[in-house]
Amino acid sequence: MRRLLAAGGAAVLSLAVVIPAARAVVPDGKNWSMTFYTPVKYGTNGQRQDQPHTADDGAVVYSTDEVVTVKVHFDDAVKYWDVKLVPASGGGASSCHEDIAPDNNKYPTDIYINCPWDTTRVIDRTLDQPTPGGAAGDQNLQRNWHLNDHGPSVNGKYWIQVTAQSAGQPNCGLLTCSQAPPSQQYELYQDPAASRWRDVYVNNGIADPTGVKSSFDPATNRITVTWAPNPEPDASYLVQEKVGDGKWSAGVAVPGTATNYVKAIDQPGKYQYQVAAVRPAPTADSGKSATATKTSNYVAAQVVSIDQVTPPTTAAPGPNGPDGTIDTSDAGVNLPSNAPTSTAPGSHGAGSAKGAPAAAARSGGGSGGPRPGSASHPAGTAAGGGGEAEGEGPDSGFSSTLPYQTQDGSTDGLGSGDEEAESMSKLVKVPRPQDARALLVPLAGGLAMFVFAMQMTVLLRRGRPATASAEDDFDDWMNY
Repeated sequence: MRRLLAAGGAAVLSLAVVIPAARAVVPDGKNWSMTFYTPVKYGTNGQRQDQPHTADDGAVVYSTDEVVTVKVHFDDAVKYWDVKLVPASGGGASSCHEDIAPDNNKYPTDIYINCPWDTTRVIDRTLDQPTPGGAAGDQNLQRNWHLNDHGPSVNGKYWIQVTAQSAGQPNCGLLTCSQAPPSQQYELYQDPAASRWRDVYVNNGIADPTGVKSSFDPATNRITVTWAPNPEPDASYLVQEKVGDGKWSAGVAVPGTATNYVKAIDQPGKYQYQVAAVRPAPTADSGKSATATKTSNYVAAQVVSIDQVTPPTTAAPGPNGPDGTIDTSDAGVNLPSNAPTSTAPGSHGAGSAKGAPAAAARSGGGSGGPRPGSASHPAGTAAGGGGEAEGEGPDSGFSSTLPYQTQDGSTDGLGSGDEEAESMSKLVKVPRPQDARALLVPLAGGLAMFVFAMQMTVLLRRGRPATASAEDDFDDWMNY
């Protein structure tokens, strides 16, 4: 009986070996795992030696020999993995990719990821051949990476993104296999609940500027400082000035990534400039460290000695342009110099064109022509044109009918009476009537009186014969 029981127990144990329990691989952490780890080596004396490993969450890194190390276990095996170092503010991302070759048609269930990271450059790392499954399980495996260098990298916050693809390989015993799960990708989050990657802050230095030069242009009275662009993609620049034996000024930030600085000079002297490169170097997401910077040494340009600064020419009409050139455009309307003039006292001076400065009407060669019935000031006088200096406003033109009518429909009368017209002599002022009616009404009254007197004269003359006869009789009586 005991022999039968022993045989039955042995049979049950053997079935447990050859027929494994069926287990599905699900992303719940029970049948797969991805963890950052520290590689270990042991010396000849058996002493443990920790190897470079992934920087801690929130750490500051600034070297060329950083590394990302991860241990992966999938029950359905590992087919390939990727590591990406992504700048949060934008820019090129470094990466590593490794394909795994199966041994005897089986992928490994446990591998060690080791991705070198040069934080100063953007580099893609790939392998020419897939790594054998057995070698991928060696935490100290030396991989022969193929490098694709994209140039310098930016400073700032980076996300360490680690993903691995399962092979969907069934778990087989001697006689049967479990159902093959689907191949799927898994991510190594620092905070799985928030799906947040591990964060680190790249904080590398910056090189000194090169090719710093300065020059002076006497035509524009400007000093120009130039330099070569720095290799860092996030570099900007500061410029300091020193005049004579004085002190260096505070650095002036050059906008954007420009590589030149221009300064207008108004005094002779000795001028010197120096340039420094600057780049961001945050160590946290907020506070002063978030706006920290790295600044290079200042590199000075050659001294510029200026013996004389020539002021810009102002003799030509029109203001100077923004680049120092002279604007020779005419501000008014020119007429021939022999335009007729009137010297009648009390008449208006010639007005300037609408919108043009009054000086254009006062100049001898550029005065506007006289309107009909008005007088223009003699060439060379300083009289105001068209009543502008007298408070009448700019002359808006006239019509050919009387009374003179402006283009906007208003009648040009003789004025309000509180201003004085100018004659040819500046010393003689002839008062003008306050209103046209003040002159016309008395004239009309006098004319009416004149007509009335004439009518009375006619009536008196019609009664002359009787009067004449009486006068003749009187004369005869006196001369008898």
